[in-house]
Amino acid sequence: MAQTDGSEPGAASSSGRNLPLAVGSAVLFAVLFLGSALVSKWALLSFIALAVVIAVLELDAALRTTAARPPTAVVLVAGLAMLAGAFVYGARGQLAAVIVMVLAVLAWTLADRSDPAPLQSAGSGLLIGMWVPFLASFLALLLRRPDGQWYVILTVLLTAASDIFAYAVGYRFGRHKLAPAVSPGKTWEGVVGGMLGAMLVAAIAGPLLIGRLAVGHAVALGALVAIVAVIGDLAESAVKRSLGVKDLGRLLPGHGGMMDRVDAMLFTLPVAHLVLLAGRL
Repeated sequence: MAQTDGSEPGAASSSGRNLPLAVGSAVLFAVLFLGSALVSKWALLSFIALAVVIAVLELDAALRTTAARPPTAVVLVAGLAMLAGAFVYGARGQLAAVIVMVLAVLAWTLADRSDPAPLQSAGSGLLIGMWVPFLASFLALLLRRPDGQWYVILTVLLTAASDIFAYAVGYRFGRHKLAPAVSPGKTWEGVVGGMLGAMLVAAIAGPLLIGRLAVGHAVALGALVAIVAVIGDLAESAVKRSLGVKDLGRLLPGHGGMMDRVDAMLFTLPVAHLVLLAGRL
């Protein structure tokens, strides 16, 4: 969910994006996400698995513009096992799948004698695996809780809220650039606005969606989600700049690829799981 604190509003942004298409694709993604979440936990997990597959393939295509040849098939199989393992067996299943993925990526790369850059290929495969399926598997750990789908919905809601408030505050009041070399549009004012907005939404929506979630825990979750969402955005921006690409994919009209939609959420899901663990929830 790329934050664009400094972009101009209108039919097309200063970066060349079509704003109505971007909004439409975001709404479609939200409807599919909410619909699957309300159907069943397995439906939501299946939707996330599809998103993971698409995001992994996008990263694979982007990284293959370099000398790297990541063993993406191995990452996909292990990544889906990671999601299922985390949901069925918890953290032990998640860890077992991570170990299998690391060993399989290294073994595959070493066995491929035709690869001109095995170190880059192995590193790229591990980057894809740890960035996408591993971070996404924390959603499965959230789902294991009673009413787990509501914890996931709340986390995604807070991530979106921080992005919206950051854009609004950054556009109106943004003066001090956060990381101009990586993402010129982000400002410190936008970050603060996003954090305050997420805390406000958390204080209201948290106890409403999850009765056992205290306001204090909800507000803490909102603050940390907002901070980590910015890190997720910056991480993707840094990768895109290093590869020299504008977007990592073209799946979502007006908003690039799947990675451009889930970049922040991949970072906020683990934080939500850890905050809930700390609060014994």
